[in-house]
Amino acid sequence: MLTEKIKISDYLDPLRRFGRNGRVHSVFDRSFNVMIGQQLVNINNYHNYLTGFGIFLPDALFEQVLPLIEVGNRVQVREHGLTFYSTKGTFSLSLEEKELVSLQVKELSFTSAELQLLKEILLQQKLETKIGLPEDEKTQAVFAALRQPVSDWEPIIAHLIGRGKGLTPSGDDLLVAYQAMLYALQQPEADALAQALAKPLSTTDVSRAYIQSASQGYVNSLMLQLFKDLKKQNPQVIEKDVQQLMSVGHSSGKDLSFGLLLALESLSLEEKE
Repeated sequence: MLTEKIKISDYLDPLRRFGRNGRVHSVFDRSFNVMIGQQLVNINNYHNYLTGFGIFLPDALFEQVLPLIEVGNRVQVREHGLTFYSTKGTFSLSLEEKELVSLQVKELSFTSAELQLLKEILLQQKLETKIGLPEDEKTQAVFAALRQPVSDWEPIIAHLIGRGKGLTPSGDDLLVAYQAMLYALQQPEADALAQALAKPLSTTDVSRAYIQSASQGYVNSLMLQLFKDLKKQNPQVIEKDVQQLMSVGHSSGKDLSFGLLLALESLSLEEKE
C-alpha cells in the first residue's frame, strides 16, 4: 500500500535526463500524463497503483495541482521538482522529499514450486475468455507461438501491437507482461523481445511508455507485489494479488495476467529449481 508521501518509480530518476521542458499530454480524473522529451510520465493519485513510469502524489498535493492541468500546458523540469504553468496560475511541485520505489524485476528469482502455483492460479481465471482480443484463427496461432520459446518476434509483434481498444491496446498489454515475466525469470529471450519492441510501433503514446519501461525490466506496482508474494507460496495471497491485477482498467489487467500465463507456459518450470 502506498502511503501519503510522494513516490516515484526509480525508472524515472533523475527526471532531468529526459529533458528540461515538457507538456501536459492527457488528463483523467485521478491522473495525468506529462511528455518530457520522448518520455511519458504518469502522475497519479492511486494509493495502491504506480506505473513503471509513474509518480504518486498524496491527496492534498494532487488536489492542488489538478485544477491547473490542461492538455498542452507547459511543464518545466527543475533540479528538484516540476513547475506547472497555466492560465489559472503556476504551481511548483517539490520532489526533494520523494521516495524512490524500485519496480525492477530483473533481480528477482523464483523456484519451480512458486511458478507452478502462479501458473495454476492464472489458469483458474480462464483468462483467454476475458481478454480484449478476438478469438480468431490468427490470434490463436499467435498465442500458440507464445506458448513455446520464440525465435522470431516480428510476426508476433506485427499482429499484437495496437490490437484492441483503449489507451493500452490488449495486444500491447499482453506483450508488456510477457516481457516482464521473461526478465523476472532471467530468460535470454527477454533481450531479443526488448530489441524487437525498440523499433517504431504503431500504438498509443501511453502504451508505448508501458512498453519502453517493461523493455528495461520495470513493471507496475501490482505486478511487482504479485511477484514478491510468490515467496509466501500462499494460494489465498496469490489469488488476491491476481484479482487486483486483473481489476486494472477495462481489460488491461486481464490482458496483463494472460501475458504472464503465456510466458509461464513457454517455459519448462522444472528447470527453475
